[in-house]
Amino acid sequence: MNGILEILIDLMSFLWSIARLLVPIMVLIEIFKDTKLIDKISDYFSPVSKFFTLSKTSGISLLLGLFFGLTIGAGAILQSVKDYKVDKRSIFLIIMFLSPCHAILEDAIIMGAAGANLIPLLIARFLVATFVTFAFSRLVKEKPEDGIEAIGGRD
Repeated sequence: MNGILEILIDLMSFLWSIARLLVPIMVLIEIFKDTKLIDKISDYFSPVSKFFTLSKTSGISLLLGLFFGLTIGAGAILQSVKDYKVDKRSIFLIIMFLSPCHAILEDAIIMGAAGANLIPLLIARFLVATFVTFAFSRLVKEKPEDGIEAIGGRD
């Protein structure tokens, strides 16, 4: 019984630590949305969105995941996807980018503390993420009637 109680306490502690970070991020997103700052950030980030053939509004989701990682950024990404109605293809491409290249700042601090050489590590992660996302952006075609088409689908 003590084991289950300990697991529940650890789970609540974990959820609290995520909520402490996620709630302020969500509030900040709402403020940015209300003041139209999200639109300005999206405009600034549009060359990257165009390079990966993402929808214009999906750049925010990519930035959030890049800096806050998958655990913390996931909630913010889901909220921005809901608020801006980001298409399924863009969501897929964002996930393809963030799989190898997420939480850049957080991971750099951890790896630096472990003694890793950060520059080659960050460059390698970024290049892999860019290559994979670019390749998938050219392979996955969008079909207006039902979202995304499978890789190698019929044209």
